[in-house]
Amino acid sequence: MQNEIKKTYGLTNAITMIVGSVIGSGIYFKADDILMFTGGKLWLGIVLIVFGALVIVFGSLALAQLAQRSSQAGGIASYIGDFVSPALATGVGAYQAFVYFPIFTVIVSWVGSAYTLSIFNPNASLEAKIALTFVYMSGIVAINYLSKKLAGQFQSAATFIKVIPLVIIAIVGFFWSKDLPIVPQGIKVIEPFDNGWGWLASLVPLAFTYDGWTVAATIAPEVKNPRRNLPLAYTLGPLAIVFIYVVYFWGLNEILGETFILSTGNVAIQYAAQMILGKGFASAIIFCVIVSVMGVADGMYLAAQRLPQAMAERQWIQSPRLAKLHPKYQVSTASTLLTYGLTIFWLGIHYLVEKYQWLPGSDICESAVVFNSICLLPLFYATYRLHKQGEIKSAFFGIVCPLLATFGIIILVVGSIVLNWKVALLTMTMSVIFVVYFIRLYQKNH
Repeated sequence: MQNEIKKTYGLTNAITMIVGSVIGSGIYFKADDILMFTGGKLWLGIVLIVFGALVIVFGSLALAQLAQRSSQAGGIASYIGDFVSPALATGVGAYQAFVYFPIFTVIVSWVGSAYTLSIFNPNASLEAKIALTFVYMSGIVAINYLSKKLAGQFQSAATFIKVIPLVIIAIVGFFWSKDLPIVPQGIKVIEPFDNGWGWLASLVPLAFTYDGWTVAATIAPEVKNPRRNLPLAYTLGPLAIVFIYVVYFWGLNEILGETFILSTGNVAIQYAAQMILGKGFASAIIFCVIVSVMGVADGMYLAAQRLPQAMAERQWIQSPRLAKLHPKYQVSTASTLLTYGLTIFWLGIHYLVEKYQWLPGSDICESAVVFNSICLLPLFYATYRLHKQGEIKSAFFGIVCPLLATFGIIILVVGSIVLNWKVALLTMTMSVIFVVYFIRLYQKNH
């Protein structure tokens, strides 16, 4: 018997889930990476920000067509099960549940701890950052298990708070007329340089800044009037994100300049805030950034927590315990504990990667983001097929949107190869093996 899931989230929650899961982490600590790969060219960075939006804008419009025809639990994996193949859905769902969402939750929580310690203990050790990351993740787990309503309210509040620093930087940058600052003593000056075709690599950190937009699909069964609200959320959310990213990126460059941003890296926004109204204001802005980042982590864990339960409920994996919802908290206790354990495991992997510099200039999240984007391709084809069958009448939604979104993902894959072809090849190979294993497991059980 399928669990009866209460309708908890409205249109505002769905929009803030998308905006909140995308904005709040990557744009703060990936802006310098985008500038580095574009050779410090502001105009090229803005062009790529808009270009990178092809996947999120047109991809979301394509997925909205599927959202109107499915309200099953499981998000992207559920759509693949309904419109492509239950076996493939098992592999993709397992990848997202056991690898992608837990990794993303870890990295974003790590960013939150790094910004926190930048205020209270700038010279904190790697172990201190890992310990605070664990505390933040544990808090997120508790909130999402004990109160879905509280988790949703935190997500909505964090979404509005996180926009504050972006809007302030954008507005101040528009009127800024002071000379560009000099890089502080003790910080290595990094000048922009021409990377040639290396600008394609900027699409990988850019993909991280945009990632998370599909998270609203995982709460489709809990959205009130999903056939109306999900398509609207998939349309309004991405458009807001693109606009905010462009004006923030431009404003930050107007205040600091390319060289200063490249040299100071992730804490560039802290310097910008300090230049505007002093150290006190800078601390307040960083506090907003921390809330912003943890809002993203909350959205990622919210999605991760539900995937094992959804897969068991649809019998993609055989586990009555995972499928059973707690009568009071309306989430699966077993699924919550499994996901919590996975985040701890990936936190340990992240610690080793950072300590021994196994992925210099990168982290465990970027390749996972690229492969997760590849998993969307079957859904874009499914949208096109529904158009050919006459179910989707509009050529724009049935052909143009999935085609442009597919093109954006292909360029993203090329960018990941330019960034580090060895890491890209290894990650893709291991991910495919993982997905194929769960496909075979599904076929064996059915």
